[in-house]
Amino acid sequence: MGCKTWAELLTKLIEAERIIVLTKEKLDEMKKGAQDFLKLRSIVSNRWKSAPSVLEEVRRSRGYEA
Repeated sequence: MGCKTWAELLTKLIEAERIIVLTKEKLDEMKKGAQDFLKLRSIVSNRWKSAPSVLEEVRRSRGYEA
């Protein structure tokens, strides 16, 4: 469907005014993408359990004073 993000895909699926047919290959690709995203989310969550907090790190990376 030519989407670069999950948000784009969901938007297209929700706003579609026609039936969307997915091949088994596309469905498998989407499932793998979802599984990979969940793995990445877990890795990121584990890394942000200790200091600095996400907010502190974002402020630091953008040059804000904490």
